[in-house]
Amino acid sequence: MKQGKIRWGLLGAGEILNRWMKGARQVEDMEIAAVASRSRERAYTMAQKFQIPEAMSYEEMLAREDIDVVYIPVPHTAHRELAVRAMEAGKGVLVEKPAAINAGEFQEMVDCAKRNHVFLMEAVWTKFFPLMQELETRIGEGGIGQVRIVQSNFAFRNEVDPASRLFDVNRAGGGLLDVGVYNLHFSRMILKKDPIHLIGKASMDTDEYHLLIDEQAAYIAQYDGGELAVMASGVRTGMLDTAWIYGTKGYITVPHFWKPTQMLVTVGDETWNVERRVSQKIAGMEDEGYQYEIAHVDQCIREGIIESPVVKWEDTLAVLKQCDSLRADWGIVYPQEEGSL
Repeated sequence: MKQGKIRWGLLGAGEILNRWMKGARQVEDMEIAAVASRSRERAYTMAQKFQIPEAMSYEEMLAREDIDVVYIPVPHTAHRELAVRAMEAGKGVLVEKPAAINAGEFQEMVDCAKRNHVFLMEAVWTKFFPLMQELETRIGEGGIGQVRIVQSNFAFRNEVDPASRLFDVNRAGGGLLDVGVYNLHFSRMILKKDPIHLIGKASMDTDEYHLLIDEQAAYIAQYDGGELAVMASGVRTGMLDTAWIYGTKGYITVPHFWKPTQMLVTVGDETWNVERRVSQKIAGMEDEGYQYEIAHVDQCIREGIIESPVVKWEDTLAVLKQCDSLRADWGIVYPQEEGSL
């Protein structure tokens, strides 16, 4: 059992830190020792903004022996490399979703975690919201009955920026890996199994920009009990980020299902509004809910376990395999994969 606070390093200085750090500040059982970036200037900027003691290069952080775990908030294509380097250096890893650009890469990461006996988890923060535990109790005979259909959308409208990773196939851009993984994870959370069939269509190369990524896509998964998951994602079309869970006795509506704090449960003629707001401990620094996954990682590190019991390696592998399957149908191959798939 580790003594003292869990010491974190930020192995990357991506924009998501502006949100993630608001959650980190809510957690008492941690301290952030340093932030690193390929750009030392960017590391210094983030260190100054969030009062982080030190800014440094990746190499300098990996050489530190006083860091227990690192958070990796960088573009998808760099996840495997940085995670493996961190684990080889004896550090636990919380890596942003998607954990890797394909299932093969993540399997390498799992093998590395086992070999070095260090913690590894994909940052599927949705699973840790208090509302998700409440939602579980509303499924089954005491609630909406047996689930038959899960429907979810996560897509947003962005104007094309050739410099943005979202539109760059070389950086695994597109809607599926950026936001579609939330749909796939959510369906797996609710149905607790993998589909036996998965089909979908993606819109690509639709205008003068000739984008070779999934600008928008819709896909349907069928399960062994006849259940269906109907999903959509994209980076060129705005949609309501809402999920609906339809059962044999009623249904549940979950606004902002990827960071859920509210749901409407309808059974027969009655509808209940259930709210589980994110707790806030620091005035003027409102956390969207990152504190929950961070606290869970702290607990895992403290207990010396290398695989989260909540976001299991098999969960991440299953979702990435579904992404691989969809991309194969759509003809999307990232340059890093050429010759290896």
